[in-house]
Amino acid sequence: RMPLAIGKFISKHVYEGRLKTNHPLTSPKTCRFVHVKGTQEERKGHSWVNYREAAMVISLSRLMKQLGWSFRIITPYDPQRSFIENELKREKLPHDDKVFNVDSFQGNEADYIIVSLVRSGTKLGFLQEQRRANVMLTRCKKGMIICTSRPFVEGVACDSLVGKLAETLGPEAWISSTRIAQIGGRLFK
Repeated sequence: RMPLAIGKFISKHVYEGRLKTNHPLTSPKTCRFVHVKGTQEERKGHSWVNYREAAMVISLSRLMKQLGWSFRIITPYDPQRSFIENELKREKLPHDDKVFNVDSFQGNEADYIIVSLVRSGTKLGFLQEQRRANVMLTRCKKGMIICTSRPFVEGVACDSLVGKLAETLGPEAWISSTRIAQIGGRLFK
């Protein structure tokens, strides 16, 4: 199901090399990380929300809609899911059957996946659960972009599945919001 770079990584780090991936998309750029500057999670009830990441997700959604791409949005935290869904509605962007928390999207897939990690501080939160992180990272058929904080991924989260994925793909996997606007449809090429 997933592009080769993601499939090989998941096979090595989750399935001890037993997962075999045969996919026509072989570019490591099928998985991108976007550093959301000044991002900070905020407590929302017993969970978390990250408004700057949500704004980036909305921008990416707008771009993917303009390109005619089939995509879904996944986030570990339900308040983030709800906030993004409401923002999509407010912006008059597709919102029905678009935004999911990780558990509700298990067993599903989409051509493109936008991930909002939410956490950016000193705690891993959801990322310490490898099984759920694996679900989150294995839903795309053509490409995935992970919205997060680079210092968080390379620091606190460096030993998590997401941190190891970023390290494996290297600095070329990171892209700025400015660069996304410049390259548009070449995001995963």
